[in-house]
Amino acid sequence: MRYIGVILLFMACAAVVGTAEPGFSRSDLGAEPRNLNGQRNGPKPPGWRNVGPTEPGIIANMAAHPSGAVYLASMGGGVRKSNDFGATWKSVNAGLPPGAVSLAMDASGPDTVYVGIFSAVATARGGVFKSTDGGTTWELSPATANAVPLALEADPSNPGTVFMGALGGPLRKTTDGGATWTISLNPMSPIGSVQIDPTNGNNVYLATLAGAWRSVDGGENWARMTTLTAPNVWGIGIHPTSPNVLYAATNDNGVWRSTNSGSTWQAVSPALTAYSVAVDPTYPNHVHVATRTGMWSSRDAGATWQASGLTDRGVYSIVADSGVLYAGTTLGAAVSYDQSATWTDADPGLGGAHAFGYAITADPNTEGKLFASTVGSTIAITTDAGATWQPSNEGYLSREVRGINVDPTDPSRVYAGSFYTAGLFKSVDGGATWQRRRFGSLAVYVWMPLVDPIQPNIVYAGTQGDGLWKSLDYGDTWTRLAGLPNTVQGITFDPANNSYVFASSSTGIWKSENGGATWANVLTNPAWSVTFVDAASDIVYATAKTAGVFKSTDRGHTWFAINNGITNLTMGRSAPVVLDPENPKVLYVGSEGGGGVYKSRDAGASWTPINFGLDTSVFGLVMDPFRPKTLYASGPSGVYKTLTGGEVKQEDVSSDEVDRGEHGSAVPQDGRRHLARR
Repeated sequence: MRYIGVILLFMACAAVVGTAEPGFSRSDLGAEPRNLNGQRNGPKPPGWRNVGPTEPGIIANMAAHPSGAVYLASMGGGVRKSNDFGATWKSVNAGLPPGAVSLAMDASGPDTVYVGIFSAVATARGGVFKSTDGGTTWELSPATANAVPLALEADPSNPGTVFMGALGGPLRKTTDGGATWTISLNPMSPIGSVQIDPTNGNNVYLATLAGAWRSVDGGENWARMTTLTAPNVWGIGIHPTSPNVLYAATNDNGVWRSTNSGSTWQAVSPALTAYSVAVDPTYPNHVHVATRTGMWSSRDAGATWQASGLTDRGVYSIVADSGVLYAGTTLGAAVSYDQSATWTDADPGLGGAHAFGYAITADPNTEGKLFASTVGSTIAITTDAGATWQPSNEGYLSREVRGINVDPTDPSRVYAGSFYTAGLFKSVDGGATWQRRRFGSLAVYVWMPLVDPIQPNIVYAGTQGDGLWKSLDYGDTWTRLAGLPNTVQGITFDPANNSYVFASSSTGIWKSENGGATWANVLTNPAWSVTFVDAASDIVYATAKTAGVFKSTDRGHTWFAINNGITNLTMGRSAPVVLDPENPKVLYVGSEGGGGVYKSRDAGASWTPINFGLDTSVFGLVMDPFRPKTLYASGPSGVYKTLTGGEVKQEDVSSDEVDRGEHGSAVPQDGRRHLARR
């Protein structure tokens, strides 16, 4: 979106970026009472408490107005607003679910704002929300309910005209401020951004992960810009006074330039992973691009390029307005008043918000080490059980993180999934740095990697649209396995026989008894995960996407539902059934639909919610492999931790649930198996 007017050049409360080491740490988060010998003492805090990570990522464009109103929207902190050009900020989230992925200001003025929300909670649906009172109140546009609006763009000349691009398409348009929407185009691909010519609203450009499109009649008809041969396009930038000059931000192919409204294109920058590009209306030869490795800029209309700050983080969005640059990054918002020579943090801490925790993974080899997969941010690592967090950015060239798996035989080898176009990432130094491994289509989306616990050279990877893949050389080369649906979102090994593999998909659970050579569909409900009790038991549990928990007593051949007490059947995508290794009758499971965490003390015959202090949209759930009363749950408000198995009163913990690991004895090795599968 383009904004006009001069923004005053001050930010009284900003802190200069780069003066402190980047990180998510908060010294008091996750800390537990200890005596001088380092042992925990005193009563454990009841229920759950938030332990970070802080600094939610910002995917959405920021929006500024000459009146002094500035808006930003983050995945974990919702919408924040300043009325004094960024000197002070406040949250404007009344009635708004967390999970903001896009933002646009209407041409009518700063009081009318649209925000795109990603939400899995049935009572707080996602979609496009609109405020007409400067963010005081918000109302969902019903026609967009449950969409994931990756892109929002308001026509700068026509109030009430807005385009919305969804995760998997289509592109929708409203001309009445969101009262009604029509489908403008369905590119059958995630939509990165929409841009409207500031001099002629009929010229509209669309960036998708399957190429770029152009309309010359306000979105009525579209033509693909075939000479832009980069396969994945995240953003389009338009020259403010010569709108025939366009720039495209592409995935791994850098910035491309057109001088004839998109008829022909040529690459003009290094091979950057670029997400957003903007041309400054005050300095029209200055082009700025947001990349996974910081900001890059050209001051000669794209002829030459140089890194221009924020190199400690990924940058997802960039808006140029009258000499001021607003950047949305993995560590929050940043602003530059000197053409990216220096940057300051805008609204540091975002009012105490936390990163959106998509998944949480415990290292089964290292006490206190966990990996948080975040949406719109990055991989966050704690080595002190959540007391402090640090970002893991180096080499991780993806806009979002999905499942992470640690080799149970070697903590230095870690594998991470990613959002569209990025591929799979491998670390050989415990997550300090990452190397990308590509396979499948150019838009591959890796849900979940999994290491074979017996033969760790064997690694599986489930994808969105590209099926299930297998590596025999620690993830360096890959082969696609036949006989499965195109989308595989969970993988599990039978602990008694690692050639027995289970794949969870949108068509249910599939089982292979020969290392993935052939498959049989054993449960038809769309599913997220499978969990075995142990090698000697025939009992297996599964989570279905919208049908709760299932149980098998014959090693996964047949299944039946066990949902007595589970009132919200929308299960967490990274929240499998977790078992207490010292008492297999004690189970935990998470619901991202608003049910929180449920606990069973009778092997699933009945369930009770244990949500004191917990945000009840739970996407991820994991047990500390050394302390079975310690669990971590992740969701839109960050990562939560319990030391008491979720119980509020210590006396509610039965005698056979006593966490003997709390006093230093580790859980037996076989108690870690269910953790290694998620």
